[in-house]
Parts: sequence; structure tokens; C-alpha cells
Amino acid sequence: MKSAFILLGGAFLLHTPLRAQEDIPLLLPEEQKAVDAQTEEFNTAIRPVLTDAAKSTVRIWSGKRRLAYGTVIGEGNRILTKWSEVARAANGILIQTASGETRSAKVTGVYEDEDLAVLEIAGTPLPAVRWSKTAPKLGSFIAAPQPDGRPAAFGVVSVLERNLRETDQAFLGVLGDIDHKGPGVRIRSVTEESGAAAAGIKPGDVILKVGQREISGLLELKNSLVGISPGSTVKVLAQTRDGEKTFDVLLGNRPQLPSFPGDRLRVMERMGTTPSRVRDSFSRVIQTDMRLEPNLVGGPVVNLKGEVIGITMARGDRTRSFVMPASAVTELLDKPATDPSVAKVRQPDEQAALPVRRRMRQAPQELTPRAEERMRQHLSEMQRLMDFMREEMEALEGGGNR
Repeated sequence: MKSAFILLGGAFLLHTPLRAQEDIPLLLPEEQKAVDAQTEEFNTAIRPVLTDAAKSTVRIWSGKRRLAYGTVIGEGNRILTKWSEVARAANGILIQTASGETRSAKVTGVYEDEDLAVLEIAGTPLPAVRWSKTAPKLGSFIAAPQPDGRPAAFGVVSVLERNLRETDQAFLGVLGDIDHKGPGVRIRSVTEESGAAAAGIKPGDVILKVGQREISGLLELKNSLVGISPGSTVKVLAQTRDGEKTFDVLLGNRPQLPSFPGDRLRVMERMGTTPSRVRDSFSRVIQTDMRLEPNLVGGPVVNLKGEVIGITMARGDRTRSFVMPASAVTELLDKPATDPSVAKVRQPDEQAALPVRRRMRQAPQELTPRAEERMRQHLSEMQRLMDFMREEMEALEGGGNR
């Protein structure tokens, strides 16, 4: 039991900044010594893989506060980093290079949708990153360097490239009945002006197949649309009052639904970690189990060959971080950036930040005419919560892409 604990402790330490070692309880002196030795051995072994990328990694400061990491791009006089972190700089922005040199920097462009900013620095150009054209494979090892060549974090690719924007996801336009027993998904309601409504699907119908994929439940119905773009047409086989019927459904864009008070999902996301201020709605990201502090985000990520396969984008929650792949970064940099004087930072949900007791006082005591609409929103949020819990279980069981 004790040896298993030492191994677990060592894995935790290697995933986190070295200063976090002081926060781990219950280690006996000899156990701490063994863990420290393994950590140093690992850092030494991985250093050659990180060497080149570390030269293109900088720390970004405002006064005595570290804001983020940055990646040297272009001709060596620009830095790509996380916008929501550097936007908070109150005392100007400084970058610190691998050699320890400090220079002033200014924001010259912002990509608001992806929460990235471009900084410009003066002086001798720094070593610019060389992007890899090789996409990482599921389960492959990746690491993020510090400027001194040590690892800032490491992990594996747990989900391949995907789009996190809900409004970019395909939308069928139905709400399933969670009390349904048996095969398929029974439709509780159909969204007006949706593809399902236009095709003639009605409440009470039971969806049996989407394309060639058999539907066994609500989660399977959602997963059947993964990888299908809005604007596509899918065939939906449903059991209706008149027997089985196939509908041609034109998929729309998933609507953005507000969260309901007492957001359980956000509570779970924050358990055991401090997530990034902006951690979702990215258009192209790889998911990893890297454990990054928010002020370590923005630097390059390498594979076991030392090739730069992307940059760190955000710490999502205690089990997930996000990396923008190199191909997406290069495509983004070819697009015009927003003037920083008018760029905005996406703000966290103010309702979710309210104290629990205050939210409870604000909650309505009686049903209103919009009760059904709120219930739909609540059910949608609960579905997200179920998805989150499923991803947690898949992570524990070694699950991969869906």
C-alpha cells in the first residue's frame, strides 16, 4: 500500500510545478526523499527533448506578478501568449528570456475568440519556434517546457482535436425524455424552427437511429452528431404513431443556453485546482491531462521528438487542459488580429460568482409561465454535468477519444 502511495505521489509531483511539493501531506521523510530523487531523474531524462522549445519560451510579468508564459514567433521579435492573463497587466508588460534577460513588451494584436495576444519586443531577435507539421496521436506523450529547460508540465493526449464552441456544434432540435425505458430516445419536446421540427419529428416519437448509428440513450444521441457540421443533413429513423419512419433532418447550430443558479458543473470544474479565467469556447484544441497553473499557460508544447506540436491554451479543470495544435496556430496567425485598444476579454458568468445564499434569496418561490423553458435549460445543464462525470470516469479508466 505504501509503495503504491509513493508511486502515486511521484506521478502527482511530476505533473505539477516543483513548488507544489510542499503542499502534499502524509509523506514520510524517506518517502519524500525517494519522490524528490525520481522527480530529478525524470527532469534530467526529459531535458534534451525540451531544449530547443525552451529557447523559444518566455515568462511574462507585470511588476512582481507572473502573468503567463509566451511563445516566440515570426522573426523572433513577437510573442504569442494568453490574452486574458496579459490584459490584466497594470504595471506594464515584461518578458524574461531563457538567459534571464528582461525586456519590455507591448500588445500589438489580439485574437479575441481564441483568447490569444501577440506581443512585440525590441532588441536582438529571440529564437523563434519551429512548428511541427505532425499531428499528435491519441495517447501520445507531450510536455510543456520552462525557459530554463525543465518541464512546466507533462501528460498525454486524451482527446484529439475538436471544437469546444457549443454554437459551432450540430443541433438536431429535440429534447429527450430522461424517464424513457427501452431502446432509442423518446422525444419530450421539439424546438421550434429547428431541423427536427421542419422534418416532421414530433413529441412522443422515439429516435432509433441517426445515420447508421443505433441510439441506445441520450448520450448516444448526442455522440451521434459529433464530427457532423451544422448545415449537414442526416437520416433519422424514428418509431412514430404510424410505425417506423425515416426523416431527413437539416442540422442547425446548437443554441447558447444560459446556466441556472447553483451551477453544479462549475463547482466540479474547480475542485482541486484553479482553472484559467477563459478556458472554453476554443475552435480547435487538443485535450490533455497536463496539470498547468493558469500563469504557466501560453508556452509551446512538444512531443517526444522535441517537435513543437502546439501551445498551451488553458487549464480547464482538475483533469483537463487544452492545447491549440500547431496547424491551427499557424492558420490563426495568417489572419488579421484585433486592435488591442478595442479588444475585450470574455468575462466569467456573473451569476455563477454570486454567493450561494444570495442566489437562493433571488430564486423565485412560485412557478412562472416560463417554468417549462427553465426546466429545459436545467435538463440541458444536467446533461452537461453527466457528460463531465462520464469524462471523469473515462479518464480514470484510461478512456480516449469519443
